[in-house]
Amino acid sequence: MKSFYYTRAFALLFTLSFAATCAKASNIVRLSGLFGDDMVLQRQKAIRFYGTAAAKAVFDIEFAGKKQKVNATGNGKWEITFPAMEAGGPYKLRVTSDSSFTLKNILIGDVWVCSGQSNMEWVLRRAFNSPYELKKANYNNIRFLTVPKNAASFAAEEIKNASWKTCTTANAWEFSAVAYFFARTLTERYKVPIGIIHTSWGGTPAESWISNDAISTHPDFKLKADSLLQVFKNRSTIEALQKQVYIERSFPYLKKLQEKDKGYIEGWSKTQYNDTEWKTLVVPGTLEQQGLGDYKGSIWLRKHVIIPAAMAGQDLTLVMEKLNERDITYFNGTEAGRVSGFGGKRVYRIPKEILNKGENIISIRLEAFDRPAGFEAKDASIIRLEQMVETNNPTTIPLAGEWKYAQGLAAAEYPEQPKAGINVSALPSVLYNGMIAPLKKLAVKGFLWYQGENNAGRAFQYRTLFPLLINDWRKQFNQGDLPFIFTQLSGYGPITSEPVDHFWAELREAQLQTLSVPNTGMAVTIDVGDPYDIHPLNKQVVGKRLAAQAMHMVYGDQDQAISPLYESMRLSGDSIRLKFRHTGKNLISKGGITKGFAIAGADKKFAWANAKIDGDEIVVWLWKVKPVAVRYAWTGSPVESNGANVFNAEGFPLSPFRTDNWKSITEGKK
Repeated sequence: MKSFYYTRAFALLFTLSFAATCAKASNIVRLSGLFGDDMVLQRQKAIRFYGTAAAKAVFDIEFAGKKQKVNATGNGKWEITFPAMEAGGPYKLRVTSDSSFTLKNILIGDVWVCSGQSNMEWVLRRAFNSPYELKKANYNNIRFLTVPKNAASFAAEEIKNASWKTCTTANAWEFSAVAYFFARTLTERYKVPIGIIHTSWGGTPAESWISNDAISTHPDFKLKADSLLQVFKNRSTIEALQKQVYIERSFPYLKKLQEKDKGYIEGWSKTQYNDTEWKTLVVPGTLEQQGLGDYKGSIWLRKHVIIPAAMAGQDLTLVMEKLNERDITYFNGTEAGRVSGFGGKRVYRIPKEILNKGENIISIRLEAFDRPAGFEAKDASIIRLEQMVETNNPTTIPLAGEWKYAQGLAAAEYPEQPKAGINVSALPSVLYNGMIAPLKKLAVKGFLWYQGENNAGRAFQYRTLFPLLINDWRKQFNQGDLPFIFTQLSGYGPITSEPVDHFWAELREAQLQTLSVPNTGMAVTIDVGDPYDIHPLNKQVVGKRLAAQAMHMVYGDQDQAISPLYESMRLSGDSIRLKFRHTGKNLISKGGITKGFAIAGADKKFAWANAKIDGDEIVVWLWKVKPVAVRYAWTGSPVESNGANVFNAEGFPLSPFRTDNWKSITEGKK
């Protein structure tokens, strides 16, 4: 009987203890995922913290020496506001409750939201001269938060699995290159902390980034947006669609590929694999260049490397250029990185934990379908292993020379490609829902935008779509006409010998026209494009020109030069005189003769024209043509076709433009 009472007492004690533990656990205070160690908060605006807790929980928050009591609502939500502060720090944020914690190293400065598609997403390690840039990327005043990709059915309140990072060589590898160079330029100029919230997704159209309320007002999207909203409400969600596409298409395809490729089957990426019977490829070089055939499919490369003592015990950088086309690169059997696009430079971080004493193995699985398999680098020195951090006596291991290679799976033997499914990231509003809506309570300085490639085929529509996005974001963030600075698309596309109509030029025109929206600025990048690559590598120039726009229009530096813009034209006999604004000290034509201009008469047929700079004007004419209209840099890749070489003396290129309003080739495209 005594044991019965002891058992009852123990059970009661356990129940009370468990209930107390649950009550304590349920009172956990959580901050929004936007807040964390190393964050930057916007200066000169009220500082708002928010999150969740137990229903009607009461707790204290102390920030920068000021304490406030917080009362959660009945549904467990809470928010608290502290007075605006000037730039400075570091500060701490202390939450005192049943689950007390402290956030450290918080700075007050300027917070910029940077968004768009792949050219904004393009990481620093893949930018021009990235090994050098990464070694220099140590700025305590620059902090980055990258929003995870998330296509959502409805507006999300929260982001998950994101954290602020201080800009160091070790962290900057995966930072947006454009955003990094923008932030670096500003913090070096003004000595103010810069916080970057990077929220981009490659290959996405503008309509995906606009809220449902706004996109439903656009006549071209109202029906689709309303129908999609009903689908989400009644039958399915983005999450379910994504899972369905993966289960039905992607996973079975990858499984079949791995079951057929000998490299996967025999473990060619493993250190212990014996490659003595493999053939030899001299690097840099391709199979085709070395008379080894025009092979298409997967090819595996291996290189045996001895790490010297001077490089032991530290992270290394693997630099390779130019690999064709897609790669998965392994170091001692561990994946170091991969690129799923076409050929280009690879810069991968090799952590010290995977280095071996003595011999190490680099293994690469390449897929070559459209370009010759192998390395197309012209300079052997850019295929190397080097120390990641800057040192007085840097050690470099050249990787040029002989590599082993073997064919994995020929293109003809590849499994059937999965049928194209729904591109969920291209649906209206889904990226706004998952990647912009969770940010809208946060005080920010402004927005950076690099997008338009995926809307170029509908450039005329972009004239209304892009302003809709800008006004929508400003409304959602509710902080007035926040500065919105965007990148005009660089040169890309086939080189033409004669003037042509081009949808890429029309997209640039739509961007130029968007400057009519108040408090907007545009960085002109026509001179740093690549006709063969939609991703120009010179992100340094792009970031600096975006920063120049910010200096000029946001930071009050009216003396800061920006790109010249077309203003007006007037007929002058048999010529046309063009007037511009933002000409700086004066206009110049790089390389001599002024090029890039085409002229047309009443027949609307354009031909390359003569042009000369006359003060802050440009005179354009063509013998035997009574001029009616002028176009400048009006093609996909104007720098490579007929020049387009007009700049101001400060080095900013003239934006492409046309003086006519004749029917666009993308008008009516939906």
